[in-house]
Amino acid sequence: MYIKRHLNFVIIYFYTWRMILASLITGSLAIFVYQYLGWKWVAIPWLPMSLIGTATAFYVGFKNNQAYGRNWEARIIWGAITNSSRAFGATLRAYVNNDFTEHPVPQTKINQEIRTLIYRHIGWLHVLKNAMAQRTAWEHEDIASKRQRKALAKEQESIEEHLARCLSPEEIEWLKTKKNGATQLLDRQSQHLVRLRREGMIDHFRHIELQKFITDFYTEQGRSERIKNTPFPRQYATTSLIYIFIFIVLLPFGMIGEFVKLGESLLWLLIPFNLVVTWVFMLMEYTGDVSENPFEGLLNDIPLRSIVRTIEIDLRDMLGEDNLPEKIQPEFGILL
Repeated sequence: MYIKRHLNFVIIYFYTWRMILASLITGSLAIFVYQYLGWKWVAIPWLPMSLIGTATAFYVGFKNNQAYGRNWEARIIWGAITNSSRAFGATLRAYVNNDFTEHPVPQTKINQEIRTLIYRHIGWLHVLKNAMAQRTAWEHEDIASKRQRKALAKEQESIEEHLARCLSPEEIEWLKTKKNGATQLLDRQSQHLVRLRREGMIDHFRHIELQKFITDFYTEQGRSERIKNTPFPRQYATTSLIYIFIFIVLLPFGMIGEFVKLGESLLWLLIPFNLVVTWVFMLMEYTGDVSENPFEGLLNDIPLRSIVRTIEIDLRDMLGEDNLPEKIQPEFGILL
């Protein structure tokens, strides 16, 4: 996620240099065939061009609005996961105790039960984060995106190393046999709570309250998976690109007549004005295009690594640990 107030000009350049090149080519081609080949018939009346431009702008605006909605919903989901994770840790520490045990158990055992539940939850976060990082067929795989994804891949530890710190060796081996590790870890949390209820370390009411957190995590996991595994409707994404292509190809030919009215000696002005209009429309399209998939590892994605690290710090701090990891720091204005 880019966090500076304005995009760096270098980033804007890499976003738009192809658009600038395309506009220079179409503008120069229009002038060449009109003025040097004498094909006066290529000058398109401006009225149909303005209608096409208006329709395209509305369509691209709709696409961008929906793409932004997907991106923002993803951030809301992980914000809810953050809030529920903190509340889950605090509630565990308050609810798991000897208040309802027939034979009090040592405090060390209670602390270990709480620690196991909290660390398993941290493991769930890493497993879900890793699932969101898997590539899908509709995500960007062009050369520029691959380079960007490679440059932003700053994870210091693999998922195996994360899980080795959070789960027991037995749980790690068990997890390898599961299709959806995040789902099964939450189920394991539920079974753990059932055992605590049977052993009297929580009563019926506290069991229900803690299980509500598991249900909330299932809900937010499902919402996150829905965004990850459901592409932005390709009919909208594809037709938007087609409309933009048609518009920018025809645009300079529609502008010829307007600049000829100023005098054929000023026809060259078509090139910079065509560049500006083409750049605006193409940037609108590109902005929506890179916002469709908030979990694909690019510049504008949700900073899952930072969110998970923040939750881990908060939960481990609740346990009174001292060797807490550092918060993720932005690099070049990008928070991962």
